[in-house]
Amino acid sequence: MKYPIIFSMLFASSILATQVKAQVSNQPQPTPEYPVQKNAESENQETKRQAAADKQPLTPEQRAQKQTDHLQKKLGLTEEQKTKVYDLNLSRITKMKATRDKNKNSTDKQAAKADYQKIKTDFDSGLKALLTDDQQKIWAQLKADAKAKRDAHHQQKGNKPKQPVNEDSDSLDID
Repeated sequence: MKYPIIFSMLFASSILATQVKAQVSNQPQPTPEYPVQKNAESENQETKRQAAADKQPLTPEQRAQKQTDHLQKKLGLTEEQKTKVYDLNLSRITKMKATRDKNKNSTDKQAAKADYQKIKTDFDSGLKALLTDDQQKIWAQLKADAKAKRDAHHQQKGNKPKQPVNEDSDSLDID
């Protein structure tokens, strides 16, 4: 007589425990007092992605103004230089957008690359004509720093950094 009573009590307690567990799992879990630490880099990337998703794209004028302000801060541009740099930036941005739209469905990557390179060299030569010698040195350093940062990013991702094209046939090592 003892065993059937014990067995029925165990059976009833297991059913009761299953029902309680189901009710508890449906309730929202309280957040821990000390949240789990995420990798700072992954958290920063998530924040950037979310911010990028929330933002509206900048107009060409806004982008040109933002880039001009950055250059004024870094290079110490005068007001006259600032207006001319703004015009250069706006011209470069609109030409890049037009080239991107033109080459969107094109399969000729080399022609597109040549177009982009021409726009870039036109901008660089126009900017160089506006800057003083000291500002040109700072500009060259900014470009070198940006290139080093890009190359480091490519290496971190496992891509090879871009090698400059050397068209001098004498320096080619062909065996």
